[in-house]
Amino acid sequence: MGNTSGKKESDNVYTSEELRFLETAYRNASGGALEKLTSDRLVETWSQTIERSLAESTAQFLFMPTKPGQQCINIPLKKFGEPYYIMERGTIDLKMQLLLSSMERSSNDSFNIKQLEQYIHSIIKSYVHLESTAKTSNIKEWQEMGFITTERSLCSFAKGLMRNLTKDMEHTLSTDALERWLHVTPQFLQLWREVFAQLYTRHGGSKRTIIKEVEIPILPQLCDAPHNSNYRPIIELPHVLYINAQLPREMRHKWRFLFSSKIHGESFSTMLGKLTDKGPTLFFIEDEDQYIFGGYAPESWSLKPQFGGDNTSLLYTLSPAMRCFTSTGFNDHYQYLNLNQQTMPNGLGMGGQFEFWGLWLDCMFGEGQSVESCTTYGDYVQLSKRKQFKIRNMEVWAVGDLPVKDDEEGGDGQKRSILDTNLEDRAMLEIAGKTMHSDGLREPGMDD
Repeated sequence: MGNTSGKKESDNVYTSEELRFLETAYRNASGGALEKLTSDRLVETWSQTIERSLAESTAQFLFMPTKPGQQCINIPLKKFGEPYYIMERGTIDLKMQLLLSSMERSSNDSFNIKQLEQYIHSIIKSYVHLESTAKTSNIKEWQEMGFITTERSLCSFAKGLMRNLTKDMEHTLSTDALERWLHVTPQFLQLWREVFAQLYTRHGGSKRTIIKEVEIPILPQLCDAPHNSNYRPIIELPHVLYINAQLPREMRHKWRFLFSSKIHGESFSTMLGKLTDKGPTLFFIEDEDQYIFGGYAPESWSLKPQFGGDNTSLLYTLSPAMRCFTSTGFNDHYQYLNLNQQTMPNGLGMGGQFEFWGLWLDCMFGEGQSVESCTTYGDYVQLSKRKQFKIRNMEVWAVGDLPVKDDEEGGDGQKRSILDTNLEDRAMLEIAGKTMHSDGLREPGMDD
């Protein structure tokens, strides 16, 4: 396939169902005639489904002459199906050929990084459009809840995916660098594959389900959406896509809404009552400078004087730029939550150390901290514009399935007291410094 079409290959590279929808897609693009598909017809047809720039760059690959000086006017069915084959079954080398042939290069061994950024942007935008126009897609639930897609967030997403390729977006880079980037950027490969799979199946009158399903969800299912007219999301759809891909695979299928300061009020105790024992959580904070940032806590939150969590913990920024910071392994200061202490910090923290936090939310809701340096996370930069920030808006989401706990039993199989059930009221008392005298009035055998 690709530029290796001169080599002998088995014709049985497609299933009968794939051949059927590829032939249908070809006829739809060519106007019903086989062996007479032109570049202009292909671009016009595909531009109804994907970004025109992506349709044009793919046509550039398909209609590239095999010999210098020649002109390719028509392509046969076998050639037409190559992008689909490459994305479904092709090696990294074939994907490299498709990508490089879709961009104008200054030489055989280098490419312009801005063109790559534009190509990634067209893939992301095409994916959002395909999902938005699909008959069955959970993107509609996100959009109905107010999650939008802007050019700014699309561009930030594209730059975020390229961050481990180069810090200088203007230089021409080698094809070796591009190949290394493809190997370490599975999120782009997943989006890329999905766009071409939906493109061919939709124009071929088939369903995406006939193809091997993507094992890892790209966009999570939205659960427990708030039914409140005051709710306005802090983040946009590209932010959801970006962050979801950073989570452990088993957590990517579902986001569960827990808390919004616009709905539930600016209350640390209310927030604590909503997130305690709810499983892994995501924080999204908008500060007074309109920076958006947060963190992923892999362990259910509970009050204790020690740090918790594990090395899947993350900190991230989403605006003005998308960056994600993973564990260095230097220390295990991933998540901390404590209240009503005279000698220890009272609030919620992630990364760093006491008084020098990667992310800190004070128990007096509204104030936080993000320092210049944090050894807990690699390549870390200060999340907020100012070291001491004020919260303008904040949300908390749980990810994955709700941890299963019996109504009368704790996670360790022990009976649970009614005193443990109202977490929000309990948190309010803790903040107020009230002693829980009734803790000693549990039934015999509880918490032994």
